[in-house]
Amino acid sequence: MWKTICVSLLTLSAASVSAQELRVTFLGTGAPRPSFERYGPSILVEAGDQRVLVDPSWGLRERIMQVGSFELLTGIDHVLISHLHFDHTLGFTDLWLTGWLFGRRVPLRVQGPVGTTEMLGHFRQAYDWDIEYRFLVGVPREGVDIEAQDVTPGVIYDNDGLKITAFEVAHMPIDMETRELLDFEGQTLGFRFDYHGHSLVLSCDTRPSDNLIEHARGVDVLVHEAQYASPGASEEAKLANVSLSVHTEPKDAGLVFERAKPKMAVYSHLIPPQVTEEELKAATPYDGPLIVAHDLMMITIGDTIEVSDRPILKDESFEKSKVLK
Repeated sequence: MWKTICVSLLTLSAASVSAQELRVTFLGTGAPRPSFERYGPSILVEAGDQRVLVDPSWGLRERIMQVGSFELLTGIDHVLISHLHFDHTLGFTDLWLTGWLFGRRVPLRVQGPVGTTEMLGHFRQAYDWDIEYRFLVGVPREGVDIEAQDVTPGVIYDNDGLKITAFEVAHMPIDMETRELLDFEGQTLGFRFDYHGHSLVLSCDTRPSDNLIEHARGVDVLVHEAQYASPGASEEAKLANVSLSVHTEPKDAGLVFERAKPKMAVYSHLIPPQVTEEELKAATPYDGPLIVAHDLMMITIGDTIEVSDRPILKDESFEKSKVLK
């Protein structure tokens, strides 16, 4: 259970979202493989004044500063983690500690699968020296706490018109020959957001999943991962393709889209990050609306679905930010 519930009421001065709309900003669309163009797979979901960050990955802090500066960095206080792979958690300490150091004064709330609370407890222990040091030189204690909650499938958040439902997806390791699940403890979650009649589903990491299709059927926007097989027989290509057993190739993603029938299908979390839009679309057997996300792309879900690039702000000094209330 939560110790407290604290919802940020800060607003974005650069590009406010309507009180009735959902807005999705792709802070990163890549994968574990480093890329200068596609940072790690982090997504910001905004519903009115509520901000939810899904999967804090590498490069998250820099992308936040580009689109929201210190106001957004300190204004996010709700995080969802789909699973405990490093490319979905590596940016957590950046969001947690940098956000606190520069002005967040409420606990950072985090929800994720079983094991999340334990992992974040280790993070807190690892940075204890740093935190205690900053206390002694005058950084306020308020805002450094983490309120972690391990969740299971079902409604995990319902407040001020925003309902978030977690559901299990198929991302646990399998035997490549038998396709049977291996004995490995854990779970991967996808998330559905419902807000004033608008809807969004994030597949997060998954093989083709019937459960995902059920939760995404008729949704406004379905964001799905994709892995494009590496060609050739080099040892590097073989290693890169190992993960095909736990991800979705475009040929299979197209069948998911066909069954779920979203108003708009979106590819993100692209493996490898160098795969092109043309390659992905050509390999996807689907005739409905399909776009390939790029970093800092924004989708606004209201009476219509609008796709644009989120404006990049001018570099702002902390001293002139006015984020401290």
